[in-house]
Amino acid sequence: MADLARKVASTPHSAIREMAQLARGIPDAIRLETGDPDFVTPVHIIEAAAKAARDGFTKYTPSAGLPSLRERIAEKVRDRNGIDVPPEQVIVTTGGGGGLFTTFLVLLDPGDEVLVPDPGWPGYPAQVHFLGGVTVRYPLDRGRGFEPDLEALEACIGPRAKVLVVNSPSNPTGAVYGPETLGALLEIARRRDLWVVSDECYDELVFDGEHTSMAALGDRDRVLTVFTFSKSYAMTGWRVGYVVGPREFAEALAKAQEPVVANCSAVSQKAAEAALLGPQDVVREMREAYRRRRDDATALLDAAGVGYVRPRGAFYLMADVSASGEPSTEFARRLLLEQHVSVVPGIAFGRHGEGSVRVSLSVAPDVLHAGVERLAAAVSRSAAAV
Repeated sequence: MADLARKVASTPHSAIREMAQLARGIPDAIRLETGDPDFVTPVHIIEAAAKAARDGFTKYTPSAGLPSLRERIAEKVRDRNGIDVPPEQVIVTTGGGGGLFTTFLVLLDPGDEVLVPDPGWPGYPAQVHFLGGVTVRYPLDRGRGFEPDLEALEACIGPRAKVLVVNSPSNPTGAVYGPETLGALLEIARRRDLWVVSDECYDELVFDGEHTSMAALGDRDRVLTVFTFSKSYAMTGWRVGYVVGPREFAEALAKAQEPVVANCSAVSQKAAEAALLGPQDVVREMREAYRRRRDDATALLDAAGVGYVRPRGAFYLMADVSASGEPSTEFARRLLLEQHVSVVPGIAFGRHGEGSVRVSLSVAPDVLHAGVERLAAAVSRSAAAV
């Protein structure tokens, strides 16, 4: 049999998925590694999808997405994100991940460099690798709440650099960048002639302050913004995202989707329409639930003397486990095997994540409480033994 493509074998598995697989083998494991909301998709969204299916709305749609959905999205990004674009500059994608992958597909030639945050979502380097690009990691400063280190970022930019990835609110750190930080990043991109891919998949989940969309600050011909319905509306399994960019890019993105996915699911697009047209208090209620969970988790860590960086958005928390004296991978595995708590080692997100583990807040409050208690106790015991 002929060999598989070398790029597949050379792409590492996601440590998030690896921890999830290990946790499935422990029936009573407390699952704090997942980034999947524990809320059920709101009922009006489900009913809209069911009606669409019953009415026979189960066929192909335009590759760019349903015109009616693109119109609703254009209204949303204008009203909530400050990005005033016509529907023609909105492309519906197969989730935020599909939007990111197809965006990189349109932008990258072999050998082009993509600057990604460290710590950052491990899907960025995996996607770039699959497409023949080269990942260059720029550091986030833990001491400043995981804000980008701008000088270090500039030093990372070489002659093959083409794309700067910015993620706010951030997975895994929960950092939310203000206009000043985003403006500084945009100025670097302008000066070094880089595309900016602004991953704003958690734009509706901000606890402290407000979310700022990078494209609202200007340079809309340079900034490509990726959104999703997955997190805000608890629709991870529906696989609907969208990308907003200049007209020429949007046309290329729609073209690139034709041979890859043809189009996002027709029924899921109807569900997304219902999400935007229906009551938005469901988003507020989920956001407030995550805020309460964050506050409970940080109170437990404070009481145990375990450090962390307070997340201002998304639904993750980076807990400092360096006092255990173990690498984050070893700590996470031992926590799972001995305490039946599953978290993601910080090294999974880049070397600047080492010394921490990512805790997901997207589980029931009592489950989160029990898991964080066990995690804090494990750090304290290990620290005492060092």
